[in-house]
Amino acid sequence: MIESTNKTKPHPASQHETKFVINNSSVHLIIQWLRCRCLPDREFPAGIVSSIYYDTRDWRFLREKINSDYLKTKVRLRWYADIDSEEPEDKSYLEAKYKVGPKREKVRIKTDFSGKWLSRVGLDNRKLLHIPGFLRSMGVMVGSALCPAFKITYKRLRFVEPTTGARLSVDYDIRAPDVNRRMLPRTNPFGLRSAVFELKGPMRELPDVLGQLTALGCRKQSFSKYSTCYAKIMRITF
Repeated sequence: MIESTNKTKPHPASQHETKFVINNSSVHLIIQWLRCRCLPDREFPAGIVSSIYYDTRDWRFLREKINSDYLKTKVRLRWYADIDSEEPEDKSYLEAKYKVGPKREKVRIKTDFSGKWLSRVGLDNRKLLHIPGFLRSMGVMVGSALCPAFKITYKRLRFVEPTTGARLSVDYDIRAPDVNRRMLPRTNPFGLRSAVFELKGPMRELPDVLGQLTALGCRKQSFSKYSTCYAKIMRITF
């Protein structure tokens, strides 16, 4: 059973996410450049992010992304670890994320599952099957019969550009270390060749002060860790 430490109904927040894809082999050059021009995020400057992604047996959420549907849904169970020690935190969060065109809404609920347990548990564990039902019990409509599909983990650095207040993050060393064998026939834990630079907030374009990032190899384009990792696992291309 899952319990929330937040006794009130969660309130979604809307904002834009503009993504730029980077080659993972050169991501450290981007990071060095950002550190010279931006400030580390005060609350969450660095960490390892891990998630268990949920989907239906017929991969409805994945198809919404691949087909570029105007309405998209994502459900995941997320936890964090220290970027140096790799020690997971005790807390975790259940998230339902909706995209309506370029805008997104996210509902986030703290759970009583520890990051240490989630980092070790097999995806066929029956406790994981009941977790999405907690969203439905709070009035968040995410469909029925969702199953844990696979895990994704990556390193994240977060910055703030001081002159504009733009919030930035760099996600790199992205990989899918485990799958649910009832959903996928194989695992392919090798890391992705791509990393992702994200601009979050009301603006859709890089501030002028960050324009040089495109010369350093950042390419503005849509990117989904979920669908890209699925393609990597299945050894296919979309």
